[in-house]
Amino acid sequence: LKFSEKVRPLGMKKGQSWVLLSNYQTGSLMSNAIGMKAANLMEASAANHIVPVDLYLNGEYCGNYNLTEKAGFSNNSVDIDDETVAAMLEFDSYYDEPEGQKFRSQPYSLPMNIKEPDFSEGETSLTLEIVEKEFNRFMAALYRGQDISRYVDLTQLARFLMVNELICNFELYHPKSTFCYRENFESDTSKYVFGPVWDLDWAYG
Repeated sequence: LKFSEKVRPLGMKKGQSWVLLSNYQTGSLMSNAIGMKAANLMEASAANHIVPVDLYLNGEYCGNYNLTEKAGFSNNSVDIDDETVAAMLEFDSYYDEPEGQKFRSQPYSLPMNIKEPDFSEGETSLTLEIVEKEFNRFMAALYRGQDISRYVDLTQLARFLMVNELICNFELYHPKSTFCYRENFESDTSKYVFGPVWDLDWAYG
């Protein structure tokens, strides 16, 4: 749901883009709501908020959904100072972004979709080659067993992994719906931050 101006539905933080996230897999209708609540309690980065809704269109019942922030660069999701030097990546075995918006990491050959920015819009100084090269530096250090604290925010990584461990989320094993972002690719001190926690249909074992 994209509005022409920022809105504050049901008391949540103002934003233009919102999502109706379906409760497709489970009968409890609470998988995502509980997982997102856990992310907030753990103070995981960019943790989403959930408002369960029963959706009706023109009087016809269309199912139960979660109204939540759209994961991405915006002030009510991942709030950063300069989007022109930032990127958000998704580990996703669907690997369904257009060519020029995805790559296979080395040496692990992980399927990486670049969710932000959209290079075709020409509003960033980054390129696919820059993002791929920088992410592979992180992966290479991990592969060699080196200290990765210069590449990733370890506190937020621990919180992200703890949430997924608590709810037994199998999305990470595919991998699917696993996000991280880096605020400034032009700065050597800018680190990858894991989050937001997202799409928990395959959680709870």
